[in-house]
Amino acid sequence: MKVIKNFNLINELALPEQVKTALNNELISPFNGCLNTTVDIWSEYDAFLILLEESDVDSSLFDADEEIQYFIQRMIDNPEFVVLLNDDACHYLLALSVITDAGGGCYLLTPLTSLTSASSVEERPVHQSRNPRLTNAYCTETSW
Repeated sequence: MKVIKNFNLINELALPEQVKTALNNELISPFNGCLNTTVDIWSEYDAFLILLEESDVDSSLFDADEEIQYFIQRMIDNPEFVVLLNDDACHYLLALSVITDAGGGCYLLTPLTSLTSASSVEERPVHQSRNPRLTNAYCTETSW
């Protein structure tokens, strides 16, 4: 398991390229596809991503901080949305749970081959954020 709190580190994850591209597209889409705005929002609102790896099992998640365990369980029980990220070799689930009133969020990414219960999160439709700053983010430059 990996916890990524800096958006710029997403591209360093050891993921299939198709999944990495789809992940980036999903993460920046709420901000009108603007990478700079996404980075700023992640920093300002303490957004983060939890990556469950194929080697993770439910019992190994108990070694994580209690806070991380809480967020994983929250996303299993009540995700805002869940989408499938396709890859030729392995499909991944991406789930989001909004964790602050300001719109900060926790994402969970797990391969469907994961032996954790998190891989059983049901797919749900994507919902727009209720925070107008998050849905109407202004972007003057895109380096994507």
